[in-house]
Amino acid sequence: MKLELENSKNVVFSETEKISKNDLIKIKNQFKLKDESNEERYKKILDSLGILVEGQKVTQTDLQLGLIGLAKQNSELLDLNREVNQQLEIVVSEFNVIKKEREKKIERREKWAKRKRLPKRDPINSETYNLLIKESESPSYIATRTRIALCLLTVTGVRISELLPLKVGQLKTLLEDGWISIDRLKKGPGNHKAFLTREGKKLIKTREKDFELLFLMKNKDSYVFTSDRKPYQMLRRETITMNVNKVMHSVSKNLPDKPNITSYSFRIGYISQLWRDTKDIEFVRQTIGHRSLNSTSG
Repeated sequence: MKLELENSKNVVFSETEKISKNDLIKIKNQFKLKDESNEERYKKILDSLGILVEGQKVTQTDLQLGLIGLAKQNSELLDLNREVNQQLEIVVSEFNVIKKEREKKIERREKWAKRKRLPKRDPINSETYNLLIKESESPSYIATRTRIALCLLTVTGVRISELLPLKVGQLKTLLEDGWISIDRLKKGPGNHKAFLTREGKKLIKTREKDFELLFLMKNKDSYVFTSDRKPYQMLRRETITMNVNKVMHSVSKNLPDKPNITSYSFRIGYISQLWRDTKDIEFVRQTIGHRSLNSTSG
């Protein structure tokens, strides 16, 4: 009986051992399958990661190219900005020049408006003219030249500076036709014609002897006003101005009302006489050579 129990026990243990080994093999195989399945999964994951990495590499390259392009554009923008700044500096510089010129112009206008105005000048009338001629009476060449200058200033209204370029031929035209062409030296028309007034025609006749003497001494292309030593050279303005002013000062101080007469007084007297003869302010403006009617009517 005891022997049978021991044999049964051995059989049980033997069967138990067989089951355990089989189960272990099965379990091991099962785990091996699971390992193989996991390995495939891992491989797929790695492949996916590889694709992602490759995609990431492409994206980085594109970013690098994009950054290079941006850097190039930035450089071009910097150059353009530099060029624009240079042009802006030029514009600002030119603007400042114009601004300074305008400021100077305004300053000149203000200075002119605040200038000390000269006393009102009296016009040369026939009475004053006769006194001037009388004061310059003398047989000398300088006195004759001065009388001709006083006569022409009175009957044409030209400036002293406009007397100097006159030639003998122009003077003959004045005596024969009653007008003379004047070359302008100030702003305005390049030249204009000065016409004799009724009073001017009378005054011209009183100086015929002086004109005849001049025509004997000079040809038609010679200057009217020259020195006795240099008959072919135009007289200096300072010289003729000094001669005229000397006579005017001498006459003015001896008059009872002490009129303020200057070389411009001849021009005022001529304008007044021409206006009385014509009553045409536009004709007076053109004859006298003014650019604006305001200057003539003033």
